[in-house]
Amino acid sequence: MRIWGHRGTRSFGDRADTPPENTLAAIRYALQAGAHGVEIDVRLCKSGEVVVLHDVDLMRVAGAPLRAHDATLTELQAHDLGQGERVPTLEDAIDLVIGGGYHLNVEIKADVPDEAALVDAVGKCVRARSSAEQTLFVISSFSPSICRASQRELPGVPIAFLYEHASDASKRPAGMEVVHPHHALLDAGVIAELHGRALTVNAWTVNDPVRAVELARAGVDGLITDHVTAIVAALSAA
Repeated sequence: MRIWGHRGTRSFGDRADTPPENTLAAIRYALQAGAHGVEIDVRLCKSGEVVVLHDVDLMRVAGAPLRAHDATLTELQAHDLGQGERVPTLEDAIDLVIGGGYHLNVEIKADVPDEAALVDAVGKCVRARSSAEQTLFVISSFSPSICRASQRELPGVPIAFLYEHASDASKRPAGMEVVHPHHALLDAGVIAELHGRALTVNAWTVNDPVRAVELARAGVDGLITDHVTAIVAALSAA
């Protein structure tokens, strides 16, 4: 079973000293803590680079009302996200994660002005890597249309459909290899049903060690977590 660091790692509760999410430092933190791979969020900036950023702007992470699609990479990287970290590019993240032999889950955000342009740009970044390296990618999205476009763009790369509600499961496009349901939707029966459809099942976002062990015993294929250290420790002790 794979452990995925959510946005690399995220600060919450008593973990305010962790690196800022979706930064290279956060990715390193997760991998050093024992994650098999990391999940990151991407969108396009005005100058055309694919940047690693969850929100549409920098307000939450840097206190700046600067929207990614209105700003150049230089303008985005002028802002400190904390601990001296800056908004990285997808290529930066790929070099760090894939270059190190780890797995990378690239979530393509749906709240963007041009889905097709973003999918195309992500596809170019992935295809620039070797065939062996491409096997380490998963491309995911909450958007069925983005999933379908990613299937066309990257036919050899696993594409994952993200969903939060049981009613969303029926929106899964045909031909998907992976699903990323919210962990509350899963139990042993549901996981077995999804496996029966030849789907890999990665649950998000699992921060409770007890729940992590429960899902592992139920047969889940992967856990996406903010707290890699605690989840790795719980699974090792189970």
